[in-house]
Amino acid sequence: MEPDRLRLARFSVDAVRALGGSVFGASVALTPMLARLRNAAAETPGVLEVSLRVDDTEVRWHWPNEGHLLARLPSAPPVERLRELAAELSRTSESADPELLRRRNEQFAAELEQARQRAAHEMAELEADLDRKKRELQASIRKAETDSLTGLLNRGAYDNRLREAVLRASRQGEPLCLILLDLDFFKEINDSHGHQYGDQYLQRMASVMRASIREHVDKVCRVGGDEFAIIAWGSSGAAQAIADRVLVGMDGKVSIGVTQLRKEDTLDTFVGRADAALYDAKRRGRGRVSLARGGPMVMPAGNA
Repeated sequence: MEPDRLRLARFSVDAVRALGGSVFGASVALTPMLARLRNAAAETPGVLEVSLRVDDTEVRWHWPNEGHLLARLPSAPPVERLRELAAELSRTSESADPELLRRRNEQFAAELEQARQRAAHEMAELEADLDRKKRELQASIRKAETDSLTGLLNRGAYDNRLREAVLRASRQGEPLCLILLDLDFFKEINDSHGHQYGDQYLQRMASVMRASIREHVDKVCRVGGDEFAIIAWGSSGAAQAIADRVLVGMDGKVSIGVTQLRKEDTLDTFVGRADAALYDAKRRGRGRVSLARGGPMVMPAGNA
């Protein structure tokens, strides 16, 4: 109790000085006030709470049932200055009282835990929002790369996937094949049976192609009206097996050209050789698979 009384006395004198009052008068008044406070503390069980108050121009000590004048001020101090002194007194009291420090530390710990939980919640919301935006972006990319009628990769996606595949195969030495497919007499089918039947025929072709490849490995694409392509990883033998399955699934009414990437190939020579193999299948009566062999085949001028 004695250190608390002396600490309060020092703070009270400093407060009177800060508010423009007489330090000498406050010091004189403190002597009997400290004695009365000592007696009151001895008679009070537990904790005796003492407050330093400023009422207009009077600075007083108060505890239960008693109040004592410490000093008179020349004028009523500004409220903001009183708030600063109150905050300073609170800090001084807390730094000297272990129980107050413990409670303040518990308050700080609780506030930190609340802040941690808020941050974790906000982070979870941000991650969920990021995942949602990623899914939206992926869905948008898939939509932009998908042929709306057949659900296959469209021409733009075909160009990108083929370029990436050629670069990967050339760099890693993996076998890669390109299969080009063209429905036989599709224009006549479309003209004879109507566009709705023609659309269903194209969708049937897409289904047969998907059923003939390895899912998540080979890529099936619609590159034109009745023109399709398969980017197949593996040897020409594996690619020809895929082509044969498509030919059977379409009742032999599709022309197919197959070629395997060679070490000296560029993207253009690779595609050109597949085109030539497809032309060869058409030239030999359609409804067959033609596998490019030896050097690139040369199309006679004026043929399509």
